[in-house]
Amino acid sequence: MRIGVSTAGSRGDFEPYVALTQGLIDAGHEVVFAAPRDARRLVAGTDAEFVEMDLEVREVLRSEEGRRWLAAGNVEAYLAGIAKMLSEARHTIGASVLAAAEGADVLVTGVNTEDYALAVSQSRGIPIVLGHLTPWLLTDEFPQPLTPMEVPDGVPAEQYHLQTHRVAEDVYWQGKKDDINEFRDSLGLPPAPSAALTWTVDLGLPTLQAFSEQVVPRPHDWAPQNTVTGFWRLPHAVRERVGEAVIPGGLADWLDDGPAPVFLGFGSMPVLDPQKLVDLIVRAAGRTGLRLLVGVGWSDLSGLTGDLPENVRLVGAVDHDWLFPRCRAVVHHGGAGTTAAGLTAGLPTWIYTVFSDQPFWGDRVARLGVGGYANFQEFGLEHLVGVLDRLVGDDLRERAAAIGERLRAEDGVGTAVNLIGKLADRG
Repeated sequence: MRIGVSTAGSRGDFEPYVALTQGLIDAGHEVVFAAPRDARRLVAGTDAEFVEMDLEVREVLRSEEGRRWLAAGNVEAYLAGIAKMLSEARHTIGASVLAAAEGADVLVTGVNTEDYALAVSQSRGIPIVLGHLTPWLLTDEFPQPLTPMEVPDGVPAEQYHLQTHRVAEDVYWQGKKDDINEFRDSLGLPPAPSAALTWTVDLGLPTLQAFSEQVVPRPHDWAPQNTVTGFWRLPHAVRERVGEAVIPGGLADWLDDGPAPVFLGFGSMPVLDPQKLVDLIVRAAGRTGLRLLVGVGWSDLSGLTGDLPENVRLVGAVDHDWLFPRCRAVVHHGGAGTTAAGLTAGLPTWIYTVFSDQPFWGDRVARLGVGGYANFQEFGLEHLVGVLDRLVGDDLRERAAAIGERLRAEDGVGTAVNLIGKLADRG
């Protein structure tokens, strides 16, 4: 079968779909993958055909303005910037989704392209399945993941949870409905009454929820067609093909030369003042006596390694599936993928949230009893020292190890591939 996959966003948004793509190819399917140019290198590790969107999310995050939004924790400004970027890219997104659908037996779409993909599905008569890396669907069990996790005093929890989903969905739709309906009109379709996320429920469309019930138990009010598959983990072979399995020089020796370190990383979150961050981490290492390994992500920390003590090391891009089992705990920004990697490795976890769904994953970690979370604005010496001391405690380690063992037994990609195959067979 020929399967058209589309997604948009940063590394955390497209990497799981590359994992799914490899699973589909291993099962004998042909895949066309539409995504921003950021994804081209990773998709090249599969045999999928790549359709490039004229869009590069990484550049937004690395821009001076983007770094200011993130450092200030200004959620509204950041999301407004992302919305503006996606709106300006609407023509290339629509054209790419259409190209990926050419000759396809089924469409698979991420949340940032699902309105476009639904329109193509309806105009071309192609079955569609929506993939969600975070639980966006309406439920009374927890808040919409972009909204505050704390229930206001005096408000019933179920009422608050439903309200956050409905309000967030309405705000999301109002900001993009003109772009989507313009695209639908070009396909000869009537305007959409709501976002594809709402139509998922109204039309009974199947969704693949790409996380684990060990971390987010399946809500009681979700329909049967919404399948929780388990996390979609990128195979080592794909990383090898694109050169991401190479271990940075000296890192393995450093890891072997002492106790397992705590990993601190902020993924694709640029750091506004790199020197200040490194100085703070060095002081925390001195206070705790722990070995700290700092993942620099996309931040420019070049030239900062000269005066580091032996128990602090900086590292660039590195395979978390290889590294995390060699660590004793993780501190990170709370992206869904990094959270999944840390929990799968059985590590106590602390999340310093900046924006988006990061507080949701922090709340999940806290509920699991394997760590906690705080806003990145609280990131300071005393707070970090307290977090590090807590993470290396025996109680967190034992609970995290048990959860990791259960997560490693799951096959999220395999479950998703089987369901996609059944959908295509039904037509």
